[in-house]
Amino acid sequence: MRPIVIIKNQKSDIARRWAEAVAERMEFAIEDGELDTIEEMVESHDVALVVIGIGETPTRKEVQHCLDLTRALRVPYIFVKGGEPRFGRIGMPVKRFEEEKEKGPYCGSFARNFGSKVTMYQPNDYGTGAKRNISSIRELLEKQNITPEIKQCQKDSDGVELEAAGFGDDILIVGASRDYGLDDILFGPKERKIIMKAPMPVMMINPRGDLYPLCD
Repeated sequence: MRPIVIIKNQKSDIARRWAEAVAERMEFAIEDGELDTIEEMVESHDVALVVIGIGETPTRKEVQHCLDLTRALRVPYIFVKGGEPRFGRIGMPVKRFEEEKEKGPYCGSFARNFGSKVTMYQPNDYGTGAKRNISSIRELLEKQNITPEIKQCQKDSDGVELEAAGFGDDILIVGASRDYGLDDILFGPKERKIIMKAPMPVMMINPRGDLYPLCD
């Protein structure tokens, strides 16, 4: 049985409540882990998911420290602020980049196990990349008898995830940055801004070509 790893910190109780709800439905075990050795643990224990409790008022420094130590993970990692675990609505902004398609299998796993409604947020882009990605993910989900809603957003691919963080879903699935640019270094990466703003758990997926499915 693959484990869900809860990062041990002062907010571990928040992470545990959420992880237990997932583990019960999706038949995972639960283990505790340290943030500074999480990459090694993911590889050695065949970890399915990492859950990080951050509370409702995390500092930028706390969130950034977690992001710095999870950038190489090959599995999703979820930031949880608190409240009762809910899985009825999954929000998934889909940008123009090819790696956005990697969100589909993880979204499908949660939606099938929890009967979740899925909303894909389409950015206001000039090009067709995001539309192609949405079409590809929708085809994947429909093969699993999941019919997603497509919602047009006002922001383009650079801002659609932050916009989606305000829509009130129960889970938000976001792709992590492949590289940090100068603006990210000076003002903070978009992941940190999304996690700080979003009231719901945020699932981060690193853009790597060798990601494997959550539970299939």
